[in-house]
Amino acid sequence: MNIIEVKNLSYVIDEKKILNGVNANFTAGKITAIIGANGSGKSTLMSFLSKTRHCSESVYFKGQDIDKISAREYAFQVSVLPQQHKMTADFYVEDVVVMGRFPYKKRFRDYTAEDRRIAQKAMASVGITHLARRKLSQMSGGEIQRVLIAKALAQEPELILMDEPTNHLDVKYKIALMKTLQAYGKTVIIVLHDLSLAVQYCDEVVVMVEGGVFAHGEAKKIMQPDLLEKIFGVPFVKFEHEGRTYINY
Repeated sequence: MNIIEVKNLSYVIDEKKILNGVNANFTAGKITAIIGANGSGKSTLMSFLSKTRHCSESVYFKGQDIDKISAREYAFQVSVLPQQHKMTADFYVEDVVVMGRFPYKKRFRDYTAEDRRIAQKAMASVGITHLARRKLSQMSGGEIQRVLIAKALAQEPELILMDEPTNHLDVKYKIALMKTLQAYGKTVIIVLHDLSLAVQYCDEVVVMVEGGVFAHGEAKKIMQPDLLEKIFGVPFVKFEHEGRTYINY
């Protein structure tokens, strides 16, 4: 079953085609990576999936045109971690993470004890419980990224959209993030530059080239050295080690 369907989505800025008739289906319960060279349209596609940009009759969430779904209703079901984010540096970590519960918060009421329990669970899942009373202004870029990932998980959505969430993360935390997303068990659509992470932890992959979908399918079948060389312009090597698949260039 598809949770998101994209049908013939195009987007033009100053007569330049950024997206060119994109067609893609994203399977419910799967982790799907979107990969491609810089400028291929990955982040622009994600902006439409997240309702940051509006379109009509091109993107469907569970069969419904997302342009007709209110922002609040969408937030109940979809959590978004954009590539660029703004967050006040004076907030404590635990206060940022509990903001993921905002769609459930009743007007003029504080967050509930259950909201805070869920936020604590999300912090534990990404290993930042010990940072709960730290302010963002005292943290590194990688630590802040982990806070925002916890905030997305605290929302407990059906679908998580993540645009390059492994940026700023050390290798240890990149792997930890992907394992956390696997354990979460819901649908994840994630833009990745690390191809080894994509082939190891993602079920499916959408390959974008010049604003269109070049290939789409099971990650391990699609991500072959000859195809990747066509996209990125350099030779690739794919190999197995202790049951894991790696892709290097």
